[in-house]
Amino acid sequence: MIIIHVQMKILILTLLSLLVSKTVYGTSLIQFENSQGSNIYSQSMIWSGNFVAPNGKQFQLGDFYRSKDIELNLKTNLVYKSTSSLLVIPIKFDNGYKSDLLNVTPIYSVGLIMSKKIKNFNFLVGVDNLIKLGGNINEKPYLDEFKRKFHYGTGKPWTDYQGKNIYNYYQDRLIFRMTYNF
Repeated sequence: MIIIHVQMKILILTLLSLLVSKTVYGTSLIQFENSQGSNIYSQSMIWSGNFVAPNGKQFQLGDFYRSKDIELNLKTNLVYKSTSSLLVIPIKFDNGYKSDLLNVTPIYSVGLIMSKKIKNFNFLVGVDNLIKLGGNINEKPYLDEFKRKFHYGTGKPWTDYQGKNIYNYYQDRLIFRMTYNF
């Protein structure tokens, strides 16, 4: 698993170096398009750690959710164009997130979207995030001074929070669109 993780990081760094070079590599048929990246975690939401307890006391515990690792995400589309069809392969990478109470493993995602023009009709069909590797979200409770477990993102007791995991934005998405041009 570690070898795959290292190989995927090398692939992502290679793609990044190709994308930030002076020219975007590709022929008139195959190109990288809509390439973007940032040093911001993008896989799910992150709790602020600020909440009001049932007794009215305000807590500001954001340090428990502060990142302890490099945040990085990259997205690009590998596009193949011909006269009447288009093949798009969305490629996404997020380096994950590591803090005291929230750990998310890096995720690698690849989709497949096809578009075909037949006379006045244009058909678009595909799946975003067709193949996903990683992206496991793991939260830990925080123990108060009485050794009670709490979720410091919401202020709820851990037993009340259980099963309400953070939503991962890298969900499988089926795409279908048909348009008619007059």
